Amino acid sequence: MAPKRHLGLAKAGKAKRLKTLSPTPDAQDSVTVSSVNKEADPNSTPETNNGTDIAVEGNDQLPEEKVSVELSADVDINDAMGQLRVLWRNFIASEERNELMVNAVVHECDRMLRKLAQRQEGNIDEEKIVLLGDFYSIYAIALSSLAFFHTENPKLVKEFFEAARDRIETGKRLYPDSISILFAEARILINLIPLTEISQLEVDSKINSEHKDASVLLDRCLSLYEEAEKVSEERKEFSFFNRENSDFLDALDDLLEIVDNFGREHPEGDDSDASDSPDEVVLSKKHPLYAIRKTDKYSLWWREHCQRFLENLEKNLEQVRKSDDQEEISSLINLKREMSKRLGDSFLAEAEMPTTVFTTLAYYSRGEKEVNGMNLEQSRELCKSLYKKALVYLKEAEDEEDPDSWASVAEATISLGNIYDISSEEQEKLYKEAESILIRANNATNGKYESILENLVQG
Repeated sequence: MAPKRHLGLAKAGKAKRLKTLSPTPDAQDSVTVSSVNKEADPNSTPETNNGTDIAVEGNDQLPEEKVSVELSADVDINDAMGQLRVLWRNFIASEERNELMVNAVVHECDRMLRKLAQRQEGNIDEEKIVLLGDFYSIYAIALSSLAFFHTENPKLVKEFFEAARDRIETGKRLYPDSISILFAEARILINLIPLTEISQLEVDSKINSEHKDASVLLDRCLSLYEEAEKVSEERKEFSFFNRENSDFLDALDDLLEIVDNFGREHPEGDDSDASDSPDEVVLSKKHPLYAIRKTDKYSLWWREHCQRFLENLEKNLEQVRKSDDQEEISSLINLKREMSKRLGDSFLAEAEMPTTVFTTLAYYSRGEKEVNGMNLEQSRELCKSLYKKALVYLKEAEDEEDPDSWASVAEATISLGNIYDISSEEQEKLYKEAESILIRANNATNGKYESILENLVQG
């Protein structure tokens, strides 16, 4: 059973109610979910009622599993849409987004549609079901998310994405101004590319009727995201810059890594990063992934829009602080730290090449004036710029409860200091700053950074 997650810590003292959902068993042949509605205990009160139990038809021999989600008192027990949002947020916030949870979401969406259909036949009850644009975005993303649990079955994966696309088209037709549907469409497409396109490719694959140019799909995907981003900003609806929609940028980062490492041998049982492999596979210009791999424009796009996301996330955080929703505030602060860390690391990674050039020309040169088209001062200035940018984000990522985040700042500070002249005032100042941080981190971790600290002091 998945652990219950508490929503709205500021309301922890108020009465809460549970909504219990039974998911579908493993889907093997179809993405259709069947459901039946059971009556809640008529003798229960709002304080004791566990909500609506929803059962799912399936293999009776499988043990019954349930997803339990706590509802704060401000969520109407009869508001199906409000309860669906809580269930979905629970899935998004979970560190383990398992099939049990996403099946529960798909089932609940299916149940709501069936209930509305029954009402057209005259079956009316007290449950309030008012569908909005986010119903279709939740439904579509949940369906596409099921594909991750069935990657060994390409036919089923395709069915999930087709079903998700159908929900998006319905949502766009009914709610043409919905921002959530715009973000959902982009997020579904960014996951479709690796799961239905790249997964079917070989090193010798070529663009044809069967294999599309992945860059065309990716460009369309980025365009969809940009539209959602722009509309959100224009309407000042910064709440869309949250953990859920940050998934798009994470997925893009993962996709670019997949493309970079495509075709490399990764020995079975080897947990090392594929990027550590020296065997880089050269792709034909006709390969579906060639156009993505040959350019850095997608990596720059990722960085630019991460920075933009962070700016908008800060505006969202300002609005949420006014509501005093402590759980949401905490979630957004953690997201801000995570994204800042990734941005800081991206600048550190970009600094590796010019740092190598600088070190070579400064200390190991045999008369060379340039390496990789850069001279000593050009590489020095580029390194300074990149390390300073990295430090801006690494400092934003610092967490008073996480000494490793302090050490990351110290290590980047040392790297920046290394670029200055030996024993210069600037270098000594930076080394002293890093030493102070490392002493604190070392004390907090019982000596974890002792060797780095000794090297810095003795150096």
